[in-house]
Amino acid sequence: MKRYLTEGEQQKLLRAARGSTAPLAQRDYWWMRLMLATGMRVQELSLLSAEQAEAALATGWLIVGKEQRKGKRRGQEYVVTQSVRDSLTALLEHQRAEPAPADFAGPAPLVWGREGGRLSVRSYQARMKAWVRAAQLDPRMSPHWLRHSRGVNIIARSRSANPLKVVQAALGHESIASSGIYTQMLRDDYVRDLHGIDGARMKKRDALRLAAGQGGGVTA
Repeated sequence: MKRYLTEGEQQKLLRAARGSTAPLAQRDYWWMRLMLATGMRVQELSLLSAEQAEAALATGWLIVGKEQRKGKRRGQEYVVTQSVRDSLTALLEHQRAEPAPADFAGPAPLVWGREGGRLSVRSYQARMKAWVRAAQLDPRMSPHWLRHSRGVNIIARSRSANPLKVVQAALGHESIASSGIYTQMLRDDYVRDLHGIDGARMKKRDALRLAAGQGGGVTA
């Protein structure tokens, strides 16, 4: 089952938030873009601190500790590409514009929640659901689909001789076998396209034109 956003769907989702005048729309745009640019899990995003974001901008690496990651086996280092840099910079600007609660203890989160603490995983999920509806996309889409989208984007765009290795490193998979799901996703699309092509009947006039070597494409 498809559990990622195509490039067109990614753009529709981001445009829905980017073009909105809702107070939190721009913040949501940047954290969704950050997830697409890193492939981090929503739990990792929820636990990110402003201090980590500032360190990432200074060093070129966004370092997430193992206590912030699923299973707590090991940490992960995300490369600060230009898209990641833009996202972190914008999120820090939003973060600094929010007054810190007087009773908040510990490092300030990168994204403040409504209750004066960090934005919860459930809140991230609810916010994305709202933008999915606004963009008229598949209602099943969730923040985790953005992680899968990152993997598929790498496979589709990578110039590496072994793009699976790139996915493994970028997403922090324990083994390359875990990264194979993204090639399978692309293969499923490929199979669907071929079935669609073979199942579609060409109009007679188009077939005659092609047979005559006139080209011109297929009419709608």
